[in-house]
Amino acid sequence: MRLYRLLIGGILAAVVSALLPSVTAYAIGANLIGNPSAETAQGSGPASWTFDKWGTNQATSSWKSGGKDGQKSLAVTMTSRTSGDAKWMSAPVTVKPNTKYVVSDWYISDVTTTLEVVYTTAAGKQTFVWLADAAVSSGWKQLSVEFTTPANAVKASVYHVLAKKGSLQTDLYFLAESGASDPTPTPTSVALTAPAGGATVSGTQQIAATASADVIGVKFAVDGVDLGAEDTTAPFTASWDTTKATNAAHTVTATARTATSAAAATTKVTVTVNNSTGTTPPPATPGNLIANPSVETANGTAPSGWTSSAWGTNTTTFSYLTTGRTGSRSVKTQITKYTSGDAKWSPAAVAVTPGKTYQYSNYYQSNVDSEVDVEVTMADGSAQYAYLASAPASSSWAKVSAQYTVPAGAKKITVFQVLAKVGWITADDFSLAEYTPAQLSRALVSLTFDDGWLSQYTAGVPLLDKYHMDATYYLLTSTVDYPDYMTKAQMGDLANHGIEIASHTVDHPHLPTLTAAKVDSELKDSQATLRQWYGPTVAKNFATPYGEYNATVLSTSKKYYRSHRSTDEGYNTKDSTDVNNIKVQNILNTTTPAQVGQWIDQAIRDKSWLVLVYHEVSASAEDPTYAVTPANLEAELKLIQQKGIAVRTVDQALDEVVPQLA
Repeated sequence: MRLYRLLIGGILAAVVSALLPSVTAYAIGANLIGNPSAETAQGSGPASWTFDKWGTNQATSSWKSGGKDGQKSLAVTMTSRTSGDAKWMSAPVTVKPNTKYVVSDWYISDVTTTLEVVYTTAAGKQTFVWLADAAVSSGWKQLSVEFTTPANAVKASVYHVLAKKGSLQTDLYFLAESGASDPTPTPTSVALTAPAGGATVSGTQQIAATASADVIGVKFAVDGVDLGAEDTTAPFTASWDTTKATNAAHTVTATARTATSAAAATTKVTVTVNNSTGTTPPPATPGNLIANPSVETANGTAPSGWTSSAWGTNTTTFSYLTTGRTGSRSVKTQITKYTSGDAKWSPAAVAVTPGKTYQYSNYYQSNVDSEVDVEVTMADGSAQYAYLASAPASSSWAKVSAQYTVPAGAKKITVFQVLAKVGWITADDFSLAEYTPAQLSRALVSLTFDDGWLSQYTAGVPLLDKYHMDATYYLLTSTVDYPDYMTKAQMGDLANHGIEIASHTVDHPHLPTLTAAKVDSELKDSQATLRQWYGPTVAKNFATPYGEYNATVLSTSKKYYRSHRSTDEGYNTKDSTDVNNIKVQNILNTTTPAQVGQWIDQAIRDKSWLVLVYHEVSASAEDPTYAVTPANLEAELKLIQQKGIAVRTVDQALDEVVPQLA
């Protein structure tokens, strides 16, 4: 199966073009996939489908009850991963050579996934081709692409691939010659669930609707005026500031659409606005974009302007408490049974400016680790999601904060603390505001490389030497006998090239899942081994595998290391640098040199410390998601040189930055 990873870049003449979320309704053709909604059984599994996995990972499959269409769907869960992937594969079907086809499916996933195809020639040779990436989606979302079969193809099989820790559920597959009819079913219904018809409302009113499974977007309006872009993720919601409306009756409308219809179903209710009763939320802290940030103002049994939501398979309760860190209110999320998904309280989305950086924070108490994520609504109505920061369990009020730079094309964002396991979170005192960082004396950049891949030595070191740049390599100590990793001698040679040797544990485990004793062993033994091999001055700094950490990991890191670097994204400024959680920008195979140039420009503009995280340096990497090609790495090093930003190892940067934090 390693051939699969070597061929992903698009061998042969496959021409792939991603379509818009609204798929064209074609006029001819028929669905070639057998059992496309996985409804028909063959033994204990779905007919015409085969589960396949390869590489080093823990992945399971299930023929799941419930789906986008009918009573069944296909699910894959990956609980740990070093390499490889897992997927349900459709039975191969006969295709014509040099012919354009359309393929689509509906999916729910909590990580980025990919849609791919394998071609079979008359001689029985198979080639694997990537078709499209599928963004994270908490509700059913359609992915559709067109591609052209190569000249020697006689059969094809499509599949949706999970290649990282997370979950994926798919349904309603479709494969046909271009011109085939779209399988999206006719929409049936949409219903407003809040506010209730005849209700009296005030302050910031949350509007919510439920819809049949085929609906992909719901747009809300008051008196015929749209409340922003349509919402494309269930549960469908919008925020209405009633203080800008007259104290009178108003009509609230929800209009739903499917992938092939602009307007499928409409419902409306009449409510009365009355903002003279003293229930209008108090003004937020100056600069704070979150309305009702301390959740003090109620709207019935919930805080005004806030929504609770959960997805996946879990048992969740939401509470609006009468105690808090400040004032007399806070919100609580609790999961008592958990298989998949997450739960959270979310403030109303706020308008933001692309290119600007915002700082988010809230205070919380929890008995389990959680995280802070951001949902970004783009100008075209689509949604993107990004992880911002971890929030380790805390029995007392703790603060979690993160910075986020708004991408081009974004219209509004909402930030929330997510619970995704059995446990509880109580939260209060939320803030989101434009961020102007305090500046260091100058801008710095550190080049860091994780895991000790052989390609970092054979391809990375010569390029670093060519551009006279130092770097920090975070090394594993158990991989020296593995063919894809550096040998002990090659690791030792790094220092001769100005490269700092740092620690990345012994075995690259998921540290938050280990006992405190095992965490201590991983961190201590890694450092001890590196110092035994290369002397007492190495391994002063540490990076967690997968960027995962909790309170135990952080406290243990402080025992042995000068610093801890995660994969939490951001910049290290004079007022935000935390040596126990150095923020980074992660290099993926989709990261362009132009994007790296933008990160460098921002670091120069703000006089901040930019840390870049690289993994394999190869055009045919074992794990292509986190790889950089030698050509792109050289282009990025050249940009760094041209822009004149100072390059320092992590340890050298700490020498310069830490005295400025006092």
